[in-house]
Amino acid sequence: MQNWIYKESRAARRVSFISEVECSGEEVGRFITLMNDLSATGAFIDSMSGFAAGTRMTLRFRVGETLIETEGEVRYSLRNAGMGVRFLGLRPEYREIIDCLVEGKPLPATGPLDAPSEKSAETVLAGSFAALSFFDVIHIIDSNRLSGKMAVSLPAATGEIYFKEGLIVGATSGDVSGPDAMNNFIGATTGTFEFRQSNVRCPRNIESANNTALMLELLACREDAPVCR
Repeated sequence: MQNWIYKESRAARRVSFISEVECSGEEVGRFITLMNDLSATGAFIDSMSGFAAGTRMTLRFRVGETLIETEGEVRYSLRNAGMGVRFLGLRPEYREIIDCLVEGKPLPATGPLDAPSEKSAETVLAGSFAALSFFDVIHIIDSNRLSGKMAVSLPAATGEIYFKEGLIVGATSGDVSGPDAMNNFIGATTGTFEFRQSNVRCPRNIESANNTALMLELLACREDAPVCR
């Protein structure tokens, strides 16, 4: 999934560029999230879990058919939004590709080693809840209006959460479903997740105006369990 619209930045010309990006490093673990814009000097990456300025990580993302891998350093974080990352040691051939994208020029042809993998075409988000919070993951899917299912694997429960244009519409976990299944997952701080984008029909057993209202209601039920069902 890649989509871009031109816009300007005071520091460097950049484009609004929506694409999955893998972030990894000793301080951040490994997670896959979305990039919102891109320039030859850096990018803005979705994350409600703010990392401190100076945090370093390895970034892997695609521009057209080219897989770009480079080191990056967090320059700033915006609460509940994301972080600005500066590229470190970006290879000249990668800079040329990004410059072509920013300037609206045809992207250079790439060889067979840069062909996209089957997994990257399916998986939009994946990682650990220790690195990217449960609420962070839901926010990313919601803000990008993605449809599909998220497999959740926790020490105490496993299951799936289903989304339609970013809205949670269903959940299953063992022999429970709907809000009861969501209760097994909400607020997870350990375990892993993998969201795969799809337009296939999915179970609909949750009705809510928006994801924030749903999660607040579930959290309130936890605090007052005898009243909520």
